[in-house]
Amino acid sequence: MKDNPQTHFPWHEICQHPHRRKFVVDGKELLKALIIFAVFPIGAPLLGILLKNRPRLQDLVFGLMCFMTINGFLGAGNWGLTLDSHEFYRGHARGYHFYFNHAAGIALFIAAMLERPLTLPRRPPGLLLYLLYCAVSSISIVNAVRPDFHWMAMHKMLFVLCIFLGAYGYLRTPGRILFFFRVMAVVLCWQALVVLKTRYLDGQYQARGTFEHQNALAMYANLISMTLLALALGPDHPRNKWLFAGFLASCLIIVAALSRASMAIFGVGVVCILMVSLLQRPSAQRLILIGGFVAAAFLGGLLSIDTIVSRFHDDGNTASAEYRAVLNQAALAMLRDNPLGVGWNNFAEVINEPYPYSEFVWQWLRDRNHTVNTDRVNSCVESHYFLILAENGWLGLVAFLCLILWTLFRNVRAALTLHDTTLRLVSLGIAMGCLLNYAQSHLERVLTQPRNLMLWMILLAVTARIEQIRRDQRSVKDNRPSRRRHTHPEEMPAEDPLIV
Repeated sequence: MKDNPQTHFPWHEICQHPHRRKFVVDGKELLKALIIFAVFPIGAPLLGILLKNRPRLQDLVFGLMCFMTINGFLGAGNWGLTLDSHEFYRGHARGYHFYFNHAAGIALFIAAMLERPLTLPRRPPGLLLYLLYCAVSSISIVNAVRPDFHWMAMHKMLFVLCIFLGAYGYLRTPGRILFFFRVMAVVLCWQALVVLKTRYLDGQYQARGTFEHQNALAMYANLISMTLLALALGPDHPRNKWLFAGFLASCLIIVAALSRASMAIFGVGVVCILMVSLLQRPSAQRLILIGGFVAAAFLGGLLSIDTIVSRFHDDGNTASAEYRAVLNQAALAMLRDNPLGVGWNNFAEVINEPYPYSEFVWQWLRDRNHTVNTDRVNSCVESHYFLILAENGWLGLVAFLCLILWTLFRNVRAALTLHDTTLRLVSLGIAMGCLLNYAQSHLERVLTQPRNLMLWMILLAVTARIEQIRRDQRSVKDNRPSRRRHTHPEEMPAEDPLIV
């Protein structure tokens, strides 16, 4: 872009935007509200009471909660209800959405509290930092031209804690942590079947599976696949075959999604995990698994090489990169005008008319000799970090960086210091999967997508639980009382963590 447009704008004059509509409580909204009230404040606690001291039933509910993170069965679905829906809005929250698997999270946490009220710490590790991020980000409401959009984002980020707390309450033993990854292996295998259907039966060039966008699907697979690979290369166990099958399913998903960045960073992550695995303990099993993976990757590459090459040479690649850069410039202009941010979930509002930041897009279109249609709806910035800068300001970005660095530090430390081989591998895989997602977040705001956000919350719960196990082990070693008033024997790591 040749010259940046002037963006200083009298915000107080546009608070009454002509396209703003009032929330109308009609019969349909009232019915949805009644169902939500019946499911979440009433049904979820009752289910939690029912789950008390019923471990097999808890396994079933937790497995369903994990499966429902893909939010669809044979295609993109909507397993929940939305109040005040704005389905054509381009922001990352389009209403007050209530996903049904959040009710499962509430039930699992209540069951954990009823079973062992003294064994849970005052707060799960990392929870306070996440709440701090949400609190700091909420300050930007002072500049929001659409406060209702801001509250939608706040609702989404706080309500997803039901998933975090439910997973943290359930994942009390190494056996249950392994059960989670076996469940996710099954979820990825199912997702791979749906991807094959959408690719070859529905004719999607970039398969999306049950997701709304192929990039979100690929990064979902990236986030969990690193841990599946690390565990599959770990101590021999019959059920490790499921883990490796889930990893192979993630390979198929990423290739079929044809997300260029996802394929590149997936390769980097796999190489890193393989190198660490071989350096840690070379074995015949690991060499066989690595050989099998290389053979499968080579065969899959041969079958799809033409499609992959054509994807990297698409005509729209240059325009897409330019458009991303233009939106990043608009985000920086919003930050200059509003150091606290323009308001959570407000970027997609102020990048359009009558706000001045739309001029960034119009000028880019003029430079490409395209006709400018000021009625078109511009997209939201793709980079997660530029999005946070624009919507939540410097404070929001610093708080978010502290949160993601906490996840990396805790997992890397656990991978280096824990005595339990399996938990070390889990921490290594989570660290690598999160690192890949954090890196691609510069290009894709995948962690704002509900499906990816829910999976990330479960992995943060695993991180918090392993951190609590580490603290308990440290307390026993140093003859210090644990931060918890009581440690139940079932929560202590087993001698052989592969025994469920």
